[in-house]
Amino acid sequence: MSTQHVQTVPPTAPSEPGTPMLSRMVEALGGKYRSIPVLLVLGLIWLYFYSQNSAFLTSGNITTLTLQIVTTAILALGVVFVLLVGEIDLSSAMLSGVCATVTAQLAIKSEWPLWLAILGGVAVGVVFVLAEVLAVIFGVPSLIVTLGGMVILQGLLLVVLPPEFAINVAGTDYARISSTYLPPGWSLALGAVGWLIFCATRYLGHRERGSDADSSALLSVGVPAVVSGVVIFGAVAILSEGPGLPLPVLILVGMLLIAAYFTGRTRYGTHLYAVGGNREAAQRAGIPVSRMVVYSFLVLGVCAAVAGMVEASRLLAVSNSSGGGPLMLNAIAAAVVGGVSLFGGRGTVWAALLGALVIGSINNGVQLLGMSTEVQSFATGGVLILAVAIDVVITRGSLLPNRR
Repeated sequence: MSTQHVQTVPPTAPSEPGTPMLSRMVEALGGKYRSIPVLLVLGLIWLYFYSQNSAFLTSGNITTLTLQIVTTAILALGVVFVLLVGEIDLSSAMLSGVCATVTAQLAIKSEWPLWLAILGGVAVGVVFVLAEVLAVIFGVPSLIVTLGGMVILQGLLLVVLPPEFAINVAGTDYARISSTYLPPGWSLALGAVGWLIFCATRYLGHRERGSDADSSALLSVGVPAVVSGVVIFGAVAILSEGPGLPLPVLILVGMLLIAAYFTGRTRYGTHLYAVGGNREAAQRAGIPVSRMVVYSFLVLGVCAAVAGMVEASRLLAVSNSSGGGPLMLNAIAAAVVGGVSLFGGRGTVWAALLGALVIGSINNGVQLLGMSTEVQSFATGGVLILAVAIDVVITRGSLLPNRR
């Protein structure tokens, strides 16, 4: 191998002489290109369902799809924070149902102001996950702690529900969370503000790295600005057809932007990835590992509460089935399919949105084509297994299995 060829290898992924091209691609997918396979899979899913039914990509169905994935995406966002520090949570879906029920009890039965009832529901989520994470820090595996927490929450949900085991929220302020739409003009203005903030952030990051070359600026700032502009304004245009941009979508995007800032632009984010990447090394570097784990679970508690409230508002009721069904599986699957590693330390908060789109598109397409729920389960499970297999290959750094 010539010297010139060796110098062209990126310094972040050194390879030994003779490293196969596929292994180098695997190394690249472990970095900033991790979302590319997800986008390709999403494109193939959309292409297949569109070929079977052209109504799949109509503005009406895309709006329906977006509203269907909001709950999963918000819950998956909280799961992302826990996975990034190398832990897992199985109780957040049931916690979302309990928090939504507590909020309904306070807002409808006790006639509290909605904002105060929402704070009460969020407080319940935070307190419960705090109790769980204290057990995790003590040394009990998070899998066992949250599995037990899920069982406890199933009983707690029956306790906080009234004797009829359901609360109807139709016609109340609670229901307006999902029935409120931002007018098209305001939606476009908000999208423009978000796009300008994104472009400014990319430019400042480029300046901080000290890269002045035109080609570097084009790749780092220009291309992302064009792509993000097409995505943002296209999404706003599609979702604004009809009554306007749904409030739950704005809540999701707002939470994603806040999470992206803290994980990508602050010391907290640096510590978060360090703890997930190598906990012992992070401890030796003086990073408060236990505190970072606590913070991650607290974020999950807030996300679970918000997800439960949005879902209850959309379904116009809370009941003994709130937080049940496939919600927990879909949230974990969305985070993993979106590119977050089960081994910690890799992935971004945008994985919650990408993974939820993949899972939601499969569910929506199956329903649109009138297929059985078995097909939906087979497809979702298959995509999850494939995503975990890809994660294992990226973690190992090779397509070949380990030699024992």
